[in-house]
Amino acid sequence: MGVFRFELKQYKTSIIIWALSLSLAIIFLLPIFSGMLPEDKSSVMHSLQDNPVMEAMGISAENFFSLPGIYAFLSSFLMLAASIHAINLGLSIITKEHMQNTADFLMTKPYSRTQIFLSKMAAALCAIFMIAIAYCIGGFVAMFIVTGGGFDNTIFTLLSLVFPLLQVLFLLIGVLIGVIISRVGSTLPLALGAAFGLYVTGLFSSVIHSDIARRFSPFRYFNSDYIMENTQYDSSYLMLYIVLLVISIAASYMIYMKKDVKMVL
Repeated sequence: MGVFRFELKQYKTSIIIWALSLSLAIIFLLPIFSGMLPEDKSSVMHSLQDNPVMEAMGISAENFFSLPGIYAFLSSFLMLAASIHAINLGLSIITKEHMQNTADFLMTKPYSRTQIFLSKMAAALCAIFMIAIAYCIGGFVAMFIVTGGGFDNTIFTLLSLVFPLLQVLFLLIGVLIGVIISRVGSTLPLALGAAFGLYVTGLFSSVIHSDIARRFSPFRYFNSDYIMENTQYDSSYLMLYIVLLVISIAASYMIYMKKDVKMVL
């Protein structure tokens, strides 16, 4: 528990900042965007049919002009920021021991590599879930402000759960990169590049309507149109998500167990 408490304490300020920033962002943005909805939606929706921007975002004009659609639209942008944080967290929590020359010191403590790895993962997941809970609460407050409580709780819950689901996957992607490339001078540029690369891939897959390209972008695994129309997740992409989770954590663990500890001079 010592490693877990130490890691969580180190990221306490970051957790608070991200939790407040994301939750306050959705609380302020959702009422603003919902207030901009036109009374006559039919003519505007017609003009946005086959719009390349809408296609890139992966949302139909009909759903975009609904409150859950706006919530999903805003969440997609905020999720990009959250994904950068998640990848950066996964990278830093693994690589900092190598870059700060504390890995060998940590290994001399009465902790096995398994304990260290699992403690770091538990701390990172705890940080991710605290941020996700704050965001979901913020989303609920925003929806309540706009509707007074008259919204579909099932769809809202499914759309909100996408946030922590993707955060966990991006965290594990960051961890996997971190155990493979331990010597990373600055984790943020690498996290930015990975997140934006996956996000652009998702936009590209929506524009060209390619299921193959879509599989390379976790941002498109939980399509908001599909969720709002079917009140469930796409089972094929949900299975792909679970497979990627298992592969990422298993590969990270095996590499971490066998990786040599090297000093950075």
